[in-house]
Amino acid sequence: MARVSVIIPVFNAEKTVERAIESVLAQVFSDFEIVVVDDGSRDRSREILARYRDRITVLEQRNRGPSAARNLAISRSSGEYLAFLDADDWWAPGMLARMVAELDAAPACAMAYCDLEIVDANGEALNTSLVGARRELPPTLDDMLHALWPIMPSGVVMRRSALEGAGGWPEQLTAFEDVYLWLRMREQGNFIYVPERLAAWRFSHYPVALKAPGGQERAGQVFRRMVRERYGVDPIRHVRGRRRAPRSILGYIGLSALAAGDRARARRAFVCALRFDPLRAKNYLRLARTFLPVTVARRLSGRSRNESV
Repeated sequence: MARVSVIIPVFNAEKTVERAIESVLAQVFSDFEIVVVDDGSRDRSREILARYRDRITVLEQRNRGPSAARNLAISRSSGEYLAFLDADDWWAPGMLARMVAELDAAPACAMAYCDLEIVDANGEALNTSLVGARRELPPTLDDMLHALWPIMPSGVVMRRSALEGAGGWPEQLTAFEDVYLWLRMREQGNFIYVPERLAAWRFSHYPVALKAPGGQERAGQVFRRMVRERYGVDPIRHVRGRRRAPRSILGYIGLSALAAGDRARARRAFVCALRFDPLRAKNYLRLARTFLPVTVARRLSGRSRNESV
């Protein structure tokens, strides 16, 4: 029986899933199993997964979404700990060793999560962390009920027993499923935050802005109802925060690029932000900065990176 079960849901991930799997196989911690669920892919994902069948377990289902895929994989796995990796992300070699050591040292904690390196749609590092200075402490349940916390599935390792107590991944949610699960997991015990970029999280809205996935509004309504019924709190901030997240990340990418003197990257980021929010005056002002002399733009962005994005 492996100590850690690595769970990877896959849907039309032919361009990225190989890197995800290889990053797990390259871990310095070796006591793990990999369980992959092909969630009804229509591209070459199944063909790519077949190459690894001697080293991973591959399950298949009709397209039911990532929560159902993860739950299926969990039901066929055996590890004491569960680690999650999305098919378009990847891990640093020390990810599992570091996270397992943290959980072993704190048996009362339900879950550990780490910082992540944000990379663009092409896998290029943007030299930006997901977790900002204001979110560097593990949250209380009250913290999480009143603010959207920067925890992503690819940066999480949890105890199987805690997930069972939380009821598994909520399959009735097609979005916000991770946010709701973190609330349920926090009921099971404290979290551990590891302030290291042990995973890469792919931000698909840069360098080309994409449309928001469909179903977000409906899922947001279901999420709000579920949280109100269980906790007596309306998580409208979470829904609005998730809606603003691409714009906010693009703003930070642009400001960081300006501070580094990279006006071309900053300009691309601010143009993408405008596509998300064309009525926001701040986006136009930031774009205008990219046409100023480098020294002036760098000085302005250096002062403004702490502003609200």
